[in-house]
Amino acid sequence: MAHEAQTEPTADGGRLPSAKYLVVSYPAAALAGLFALPLLLLFVFSFFQNVSGGYLRYVLTAENYVRLVQEPLYVQRLLFTLRIAAVTTLGSLLLGYPLAYRLATTDRSLVRRTVMIIVISSLWLTFIIRGYAWAILLRSNGLFPVLAARLGLTEQPVSLVPGYWALVVSMIYVFLPFMVLTLYTSINNVDAELREAARNLGAGPLTTFRHVTLPLTKDGIVSGSLLVFVLSLGVYVLPRILGNPPQWTLAVVIGNQVTIESNVPFGATLSIALMAVVVVIIAVTVRLSGVDTFGVGDAEEDA
Repeated sequence: MAHEAQTEPTADGGRLPSAKYLVVSYPAAALAGLFALPLLLLFVFSFFQNVSGGYLRYVLTAENYVRLVQEPLYVQRLLFTLRIAAVTTLGSLLLGYPLAYRLATTDRSLVRRTVMIIVISSLWLTFIIRGYAWAILLRSNGLFPVLAARLGLTEQPVSLVPGYWALVVSMIYVFLPFMVLTLYTSINNVDAELREAARNLGAGPLTTFRHVTLPLTKDGIVSGSLLVFVLSLGVYVLPRILGNPPQWTLAVVIGNQVTIESNVPFGATLSIALMAVVVVIIAVTVRLSGVDTFGVGDAEEDA
């Protein structure tokens, strides 16, 4: 019966795959061709040997991975990339959750729509434009240093560009919309009657939030945090514009290896190492949190 449901009869009595499987096959083939195949080639190239002048020697060797482990520079860049991504994720969560909560619980539809339009429209600007905008705002004669000096926080306007905090502020600004949109969807799906029931039972706003809203939005918190964290790991433009070499992420180092050093195999090795770390972090986070980041696992289990 199951097999008959998945196929359709033809004029000569044969069987054809069901239409839904034909529809799925096209994006699956595109995904394999555009993602799986390039990833496989990247993995293979990481074992090739680089020759001076930008040439390759097609012999399998592990010297690129040995270099990655033995040279402290690349390990330090990887650790810095993970740290800056974690700071960006934490900052986006602390700023994004109150905003998303307010948007999801407000009764003023005009305010909600206006803020959502502002949040979404910020995604239309490229990283380059937003990076240079923050470079202007954070230089010595920019808005924020001048304002800090007038408020007495500093004796005189101090440029923050290039520097660590300029990079942190710009990355939180860039990835905050992703966190807000993910959290808004999660908070908006919480049944308002549950919060009302908690208040009717004598729970205050803080208690209701801690015992009702926060647990029910755990999936959204984990999904939004993983989304921002993974996106932050691959940032290239912002560190180049707003950071010194000590603030360059591994993505910048990979770009330099390919475009400046013409060392494609080692750039592929760094890419594979970063990707492996991302996969491990995602797997451990999902395992420890016990949530399904696609938001369907719990529903399937309950069913």
